Amino acid sequence: MTILVFSGKGGTGKTTLSALSIRCFAERGEITLALDFDPDSHLYKLLGLHATATLGQMVDRIHKEKKAEMEPKKPIDISDQEYLLSLIAQEVIVEQQGFDLLTLGKPSLDIDCYCPVYLWSEYAISQIMRSYGLTYKNVVVDCDPGTEIFPRKILDQIANNPGIDYLLTVLDGSRMSLDTAKEIKDEVNRRKLKVKNISAVCTRVDDAEVQNEIRETARNNYGIEVIAFIPIDTEIVKASLTNQSILNMPDSPAYKATRTLLNALQFL
Repeated sequence: MTILVFSGKGGTGKTTLSALSIRCFAERGEITLALDFDPDSHLYKLLGLHATATLGQMVDRIHKEKKAEMEPKKPIDISDQEYLLSLIAQEVIVEQQGFDLLTLGKPSLDIDCYCPVYLWSEYAISQIMRSYGLTYKNVVVDCDPGTEIFPRKILDQIANNPGIDYLLTVLDGSRMSLDTAKEIKDEVNRRKLKVKNISAVCTRVDDAEVQNEIRETARNNYGIEVIAFIPIDTEIVKASLTNQSILNMPDSPAYKATRTLLNALQFL
């Protein structure tokens, strides 16, 4: 199993690259476990799915059942943890041809704090990776923006069991995205997470001269290697506006560049 994590500043294209990678693996006949850790939960849209149940909703359900706000459905002979895992298996993990998707989501509006969701998610992800995560050829993780993923320790569960093969920080050519990439790299090192390779991928910059400037600035000022540039792609814009799945769209420039990237990383 190979684990690929996309992180970076919000709006740089992490979710799109996650979806394109899932498509590349599916076309190779490989089943991927897709983990959407962004609380805004947009990955399912790019994969052509309707709104899916989330881990956050299952945490809400357990809390409301315990407070008698919902009819209790948990069997008395199993723990809350076992009940959560059963709900995830039955209602949260979406099985499709080529991939299975688990969406983190966020708590309902009447719960102000994310803490319960992330504490339970930390436990759930560790169990999922131990129990049947190893049966997948690849795992693709779409992180939430910036360094927000780290205090929640969800990514730690993947990094430490069994370890992340590639953590790609996504840039958009701006200083802000470079600053965020550096913060992510520093946080990985500070926490001593098991990450074999940390690199950067830049989106939406097609000018060769500007690409060279970004590559040199990233290397010289931030200690980050930019290993690929993903071109601006109107086909993806059209697909998004018409609710078309990235899995079904034509071989577009961004898809071809992503496939080349994964080939270079020896995924394909």
